[in-house]
Amino acid sequence: MTQPATLQVPSASPIEARIAAIEKFHPLAAAAMRVIDGLMDSGSPTVMGWSSGKDSSVLVSLVLTVAVERTKAALPVPQMLVVHTDTGVESPAVRLLADGELAKMSAFASAHGLPLAIRVGKPSLYTSWPVRVIGGRALPSFPAGSADCSKDWKVDTGNRLMDEVFAELRKDKTAPQPVVMTGVRLDESATREANIRARGESASEIWTNAKGRLGLSPIIHWDADSVFEFLGYASAGLIESYSDFSETLQFYRDAGGSSCAVVGDMRMAESASKQKSGCGARSGCWTCVRVGKDQSAEQMIESDPERYGFMRPLNRLRNFIANTQYDWDSRNYLGRTIDADGNVAVGADVYSPTMLERLLRYTLTAQVREQAAARQAGIAPRFTIMGFRELVAIDAQWSMYGIHKPFHALKIFFEVMDGKLSDPPITGPLPRTPVPRYGKIHVGRAWEDDRRTGDPKRDRMLSSGIRSHAHEMFNDSCGFETKQLTSGEFTTAWDTEDAFDVDEDGAADFVVLMADEYIERYHNDETDRTQALSTYLSMGIVSPAHASIGRWHAIAQRTQWMQRQGLVGEVQRERLLEMMEEQRREGLSTPELVAPPAEPSQAALFDEDELVDLGGVDVFYGDELEQDEDEDARAPAPMG
Repeated sequence: MTQPATLQVPSASPIEARIAAIEKFHPLAAAAMRVIDGLMDSGSPTVMGWSSGKDSSVLVSLVLTVAVERTKAALPVPQMLVVHTDTGVESPAVRLLADGELAKMSAFASAHGLPLAIRVGKPSLYTSWPVRVIGGRALPSFPAGSADCSKDWKVDTGNRLMDEVFAELRKDKTAPQPVVMTGVRLDESATREANIRARGESASEIWTNAKGRLGLSPIIHWDADSVFEFLGYASAGLIESYSDFSETLQFYRDAGGSSCAVVGDMRMAESASKQKSGCGARSGCWTCVRVGKDQSAEQMIESDPERYGFMRPLNRLRNFIANTQYDWDSRNYLGRTIDADGNVAVGADVYSPTMLERLLRYTLTAQVREQAAARQAGIAPRFTIMGFRELVAIDAQWSMYGIHKPFHALKIFFEVMDGKLSDPPITGPLPRTPVPRYGKIHVGRAWEDDRRTGDPKRDRMLSSGIRSHAHEMFNDSCGFETKQLTSGEFTTAWDTEDAFDVDEDGAADFVVLMADEYIERYHNDETDRTQALSTYLSMGIVSPAHASIGRWHAIAQRTQWMQRQGLVGEVQRERLLEMMEEQRREGLSTPELVAPPAEPSQAALFDEDELVDLGGVDVFYGDELEQDEDEDARAPAPMG
């Protein structure tokens, strides 16, 4: 880490008189403003990380206040950027607050002619909650598992957004380097203090992070009282700010169950510190099941039903998911991995097709109820969980894995829209019990040299994967070329993107204009379950990542083979156990499984460390939809 550079604070800044006036009632704010003034004198662009919380709000207010004073004094103001992450599943109260405050920032900057840009980052479609969980790719992040949600939705999204911002700001290599400012404070927690000191952060000196980026932490030495004092002065008009922070203070009062924002904040901090398995957020995501109870949301709902009662359906859905963690009847018992010997694990894995359908119905019901309430109140919906893009992504994943009949997610959507609403049952938490694991069954790997069965109905489901000879035939006009995979196979060279994606307009047009016809034609037991995926690919609605065509092709082949064996969809545990017993009687030996931990730690039945001990099973489950590395550099396994 390089030595921090001391900022040159102007000894006679034209805005010093205003800063001195603020110093009389808030010395810490005045000190921070002088440092920020010096930073702007250097010409460095400022990048402010903003979460909608009190600390980052104070930071942005300080910077914009200095910028306004410099504008009044005819001093230059370098480019300013506010970067913010929208996880898509924040508490609706937090999302409404954030959107409102961002709008105030934009209006304030426009009114004063400030060079402010606001960038909001969102998780990729692949990692978003509806596609990740309802799409059947992974279980929710339960307490004993890894906090993939925090990494995917917050850390990775924030890093990607920051990389984009820096790439833009550093195009001119001769221009002053941008400086990142955050509202971190030493007294937030012992862990936070240790991390801040380890990074060498400073309130008055530029420091350099591990990526070589410059940073400044203007309120690092403030305590919570100083933060709320600043917000109070801004609310009273003593400090010219982009916001009076009335909604911010209201949120802290309500979420903490107090008439005082300071006390409310203390209660929220105490509650967050007791939730050892959570990510530490005081008001987190409505989907979070890493904690037993969403105390902040429930406190708000109970304290002011008129204001926050609209969040009740989301809290009810969250509680249902949390309380059914150990409901083993809601899990799928046939693994998605076929090992080199043609064996598949039998044990509680990801959610069953029935559970996924229930979650989709419950989620759409909550959204429809909110839309109806918003129309009645003459306001915009206060939350939206998914749109056509997410709905089609879910349907594509269900199709790829043979979870449901083709276009089943769209069929559910139409049923809910037609009034067939379903609310999750109110249940207590089930007791923690060991994960049921039984062994393996043999299914073979005959899809690799698929033969005709002689059954005319099943002949239509040869393991063609995602290849379409019909589209390749018209390559010279409007068709698709053929792509040879590293396995030696050929498939159709469908359009690809940097990451798994669904065209929003295309998805909307298909659902609204064409879905009914396709449901009527293909939503049956005889149709190849990958038909929906093939349809979306052929219409350019769904696009795999550049390096994922081989993986998608292999997964579709496996699904087609498993469908011919009658092993897709809701395969009952009892039937699988009967199959295992029949194979034992026939003398077919399959490996036994080691004793399981108390619960699965991640989406798949086995993690990579366990697979090493089970003879090199080839997992085709984690990121097969979104891989960006060169496909030729790493040959995909023939099946997953």
